[in-house]
Amino acid sequence: MKKLTMREKILIYILICFGLLMGGLYLVVFPSYQTYQTLSNQLSEAEFQQAAMASAIESVSSVMKTRDEANAKLSGLKGPYSAHLPNEDLDSLLTQLCLDNNLSPKVLTIVSNAWAGVPTFVEAPQVYATTPDQVVEGGTTQPTTGTTSETATVTATGDSGSIPTWTGIVTMELTGDQFDFQRLVDTVDARSDMIISTFAIAPEALPQTGTSGNTTTTSSGFLPELDGGNITIKVTFIVYMVDK
Repeated sequence: MKKLTMREKILIYILICFGLLMGGLYLVVFPSYQTYQTLSNQLSEAEFQQAAMASAIESVSSVMKTRDEANAKLSGLKGPYSAHLPNEDLDSLLTQLCLDNNLSPKVLTIVSNAWAGVPTFVEAPQVYATTPDQVVEGGTTQPTTGTTSETATVTATGDSGSIPTWTGIVTMELTGDQFDFQRLVDTVDARSDMIISTFAIAPEALPQTGTSGNTTTTSSGFLPELDGGNITIKVTFIVYMVDK
């Protein structure tokens, strides 16, 4: 067997050291670095979550305060309104309201008592009307002579949106004095949970007596004026209710 020279021994030692170095890099250093990167990313994510949770915990008191203020404001807004009333309670409410104002209910009809939209009014957009072009022979258009007029017009939109809530629509026929009815209108006007949408007033039909010679006849007729005496009122109430 041939004896290795010093140069060959040095090369073999260098090769062994290089192999050990590369093996250490691939088997120890690179996996450890990847593990370090993964742990570093997890640490950054955990620190971010911790900061977010700390901020949320600090804002809990202000959020709860805002919630309590909103609930108190909502309760205040709902205060003047009744909870949803069944037909019987709606009947009792309006009947008692009329009796309190010295009006006698004769007929009461509940038209609707359901979840319905309340129309809201918003500013209508402007619509511009421009003088149209004239159509000439050949299918082409020719502008009108003179100055073209462009006028801004406003279109009234009465029902541009609606907010749903419990709504009761009730029609009633009442008898009483005109001034008592005016007091009823003022009472309803002072309330925020109902309105009078329509009403019609007519003198109450009363028997009239006439004399013709020796004969006395009785016939029904109407008083010629509304001032004084009893009247018949046909009125429509709209009652707004909320969930409580």
